[in-house]
Amino acid sequence: MYLFCFGTRPEIIKQFPVMNELKKRGLKFKTLFSGQHEDLIKDFIDLVGSPTYSITDVVEHGQTLNKLFSKILLKTSEILKEDKSFKVIVQGDTSTAFATSLASFHNQNKLIHIEAGLRTNNLHSPFPEEGNRTLISHLADIHFCPTERSVENLKDEGLEKNVFLVGNTVVDSFDYISNNTIISKNIENLVSDNENYILCTLHRRENRKYINELWDELNILSEKRKIIYVKHPSIEISNKNLSENISTIDPVNYMDMVHLIKNSSGVISDSGGIQEEVISANKKILICRDTTERPETVETGYGKLVGRNINNNINFLDMKNSNVKNPYGNNVSKKIVDTLEDLFI
Repeated sequence: MYLFCFGTRPEIIKQFPVMNELKKRGLKFKTLFSGQHEDLIKDFIDLVGSPTYSITDVVEHGQTLNKLFSKILLKTSEILKEDKSFKVIVQGDTSTAFATSLASFHNQNKLIHIEAGLRTNNLHSPFPEEGNRTLISHLADIHFCPTERSVENLKDEGLEKNVFLVGNTVVDSFDYISNNTIISKNIENLVSDNENYILCTLHRRENRKYINELWDELNILSEKRKIIYVKHPSIEISNKNLSENISTIDPVNYMDMVHLIKNSSGVISDSGGIQEEVISANKKILICRDTTERPETVETGYGKLVGRNINNNINFLDMKNSNVKNPYGNNVSKKIVDTLEDLFI
């Protein structure tokens, strides 16, 4: 029995296509929601239904990473004790993914890592994700890598057994959402009222101490460009922070976010997942970071690392996109489930 474990929206987004592929083949699985981003669970329910196991009371305002990690570790461990035959599936590099991976190791469950091998080779950028994913790699039994570079990253760390190059499941997610979901009326209206807008969202832990600088950059930009700014639960923001020229909206579900990306003139963000999604949407992104574990987006001409220097690089969003093959692949979930069937059936 496969057990998909997740606690944040990116994990849900990148795991649900694999769940759908398992369903198509009549293969059973269960799901575990850690509660790390409790307010975003509706995304998951909208896509695949309520989780089999749902952990509550994990998040406290202002708590440390260690406290969050320890809560998820302890509560996940109790669930895993129910069945040592669970083949645990984690995605990416969140606190949920790392805590679940360690709990699986202690319980001697098989551990499967989706989106394995991403590296910046700087443990503090992004923090704590770079450390999380590096440690997960050395606990996992099976590694599904999105790109050739991620495969090489694992080889450099001595990991070559059960390493599979499959692509990134975000490609499947983006295609599915683009073709199978209904957009909220308020988002449709917002898009129609803001022609040629730039989409912006910021949330990285390492950017929190610079957030006022980033907001100042956006306020200057808003004097000449339309901006839709999507809030994130991890960063508090008030009307005093951003210019009234900026359309500021509360967090949206993934279906609406895909619509916002596809209809934008470009994106400004520190998000990892959006660096992948812009290629499917044929949009460019200014990456508000100094490093990226997704260099393929930069190398294909879709992204540019700008740190906090937004306005001096804004013309990048207006440059014509190169017609290149998506480095994150296609039919990724099918490749993953094909491999799982070869290994376990």
